Amino acid sequence: MNHLLVVLSIAASVFSLQADTAEAVLARMDKAAPSFKAMSATVQMVSHTAVLNDNAVDNGTFKMQKLKGKDVRAIMDLSTNGGRMMGFFGKIVRIYYPNLNSYQDYQVGKESNLLNQYLLLGFGSSGKELAQGYSISAEGTETVEGESATKLLLVPKDKAVLEHLAKVEIWVPDNEPYPIQQEFYEPSGNWRKVTYSDIQLNPPMKGVLELKLPPGATKQ
Repeated sequence: MNHLLVVLSIAASVFSLQADTAEAVLARMDKAAPSFKAMSATVQMVSHTAVLNDNAVDNGTFKMQKLKGKDVRAIMDLSTNGGRMMGFFGKIVRIYYPNLNSYQDYQVGKESNLLNQYLLLGFGSSGKELAQGYSISAEGTETVEGESATKLLLVPKDKAVLEHLAKVEIWVPDNEPYPIQQEFYEPSGNWRKVTYSDIQLNPPMKGVLELKLPPGATKQ
């Protein structure tokens, strides 16, 4: 009997280390998507420039809000140590530089749907929506921020998207519907990895997210 218990214990530990299937992770996303309205988190973003073989590391916060339909608003604050703040507001992307008290606005026009797709990648998108836009496969289990997570590989199906985004990798913790880490790869060899911590789902937010500028801010 003791030997049987040992065998069962070992078997249980082995199976617990197995990664979820892609279908299991997508099913959790399907279940969570209807109730998603907003999120906030602490983030670390590592940006790799291939031609320079250089990594830039930024730390800050991220807030996202899903409005009616697929309209998304988000603010990433990486202003620590002379960085920047980025606001994503439909067809406008605003970048503010606190040290210069100046900002730039970029009109993304028709690309706003593509931008919203990136912002919702793993947060607020259902598994069915992701499967419509990407070929998805499970790539095993890895530990991220001390948590066991299933790594998913997403390859865009749309040729227009592939021109800008070669693939995406996301890490989804066990029994959770949202990623703890995302990595975006460009055809150029550049990549960007975003790691989330202190994730808050549907935190209270008054009104619509805005990137409020201080008095005297100038437009570049």
